Amino acid sequence: MRLKQNPAVSVIVPMYKVEKFIPRCMESIQNQTFTDFEVLMIDDGSPDRCAEIAGEFAKKDERFLLLHKSNGGLSDARNYGIARAKGEYLVFVDSDDCIRRDYLEVLYHECVDNDAEISYCRFYHSYFMSHLVIPMLSSAKKEVLSAEDALHLLIRDQYLHSYAWNKMYKKSLFTDHHITYPKMYFEDVATSPRVFFHAGKIAVTNKYLYYYEKRFGSIMATMNMRKVHDLLRSILIIRNDLQYNNAYDQYRSSVHALAGKMYLINIYSIFRQHLKFFDFKDMKHNMNINRRLYEYIISDDYQATDTLPELPLDFTQPERRKK
Repeated sequence: MRLKQNPAVSVIVPMYKVEKFIPRCMESIQNQTFTDFEVLMIDDGSPDRCAEIAGEFAKKDERFLLLHKSNGGLSDARNYGIARAKGEYLVFVDSDDCIRRDYLEVLYHECVDNDAEISYCRFYHSYFMSHLVIPMLSSAKKEVLSAEDALHLLIRDQYLHSYAWNKMYKKSLFTDHHITYPKMYFEDVATSPRVFFHAGKIAVTNKYLYYYEKRFGSIMATMNMRKVHDLLRSILIIRNDLQYNNAYDQYRSSVHALAGKMYLINIYSIFRQHLKFFDFKDMKHNMNINRRLYEYIISDDYQATDTLPELPLDFTQPERRKK
């Protein structure tokens, strides 16, 4: 299969320490019913055999391009791919995940047939070792949403979710508005609403097309105080972007709903962190920081900036007591 000079779709696959998943991921892309695509396999300085395995796909299929960069994290790898993508549309596939054979075909035609800038599908939870696949419960149905309706649902994390994957995007949503993924945890929570804001329509399908690998060591399963901080910062970035674009009042209730939800999640995560280390010395301090940051995010006094904002306070990471 030869690569077109300007393929319809660019598939961006960051790779880091996932060598056992690479063959499954790449084969699922290679076997797509839709063939007008390129695959940018981004070796993010992985120390294992990711690049070697991916290189075999690049040798046999001209649509697969292996790119190397120094380690910078998932966001940096995605941004690296966006800057080099030639397709009119983008999709992100995490390298430990895989996609159904008609993933690209369905999402591409959802965009084109509905004149939509983004398409969205349901997904499965996949368990590599056991070969278990479980549909993620979803109320998503086949419909076309306005950007405003979709953005309310996305911000509230209801019906639509902010994952970078399980979507196809018009590349211009990123490039025309200078949107990149910030180097932080929950970077997709911070970024997807910014992309949706600039879309016209979002086409939703009720088909299950994406297989998300559930692994031990996921971000939520390994919460620490840095991740607690970034969970709140992601909401501040959303609020800042809306306010900078004079649209915050329109989405205020949704931002407040998400901030309240994350505030409660952080209460649980903070308690769990201190319990894990059996160190409760600064737990009251961290709970207070959580409350103060929540109030800062929803404050009417917040002043928007044209750069990604930072939070003004930091949490204290508990430490395991020495015996």
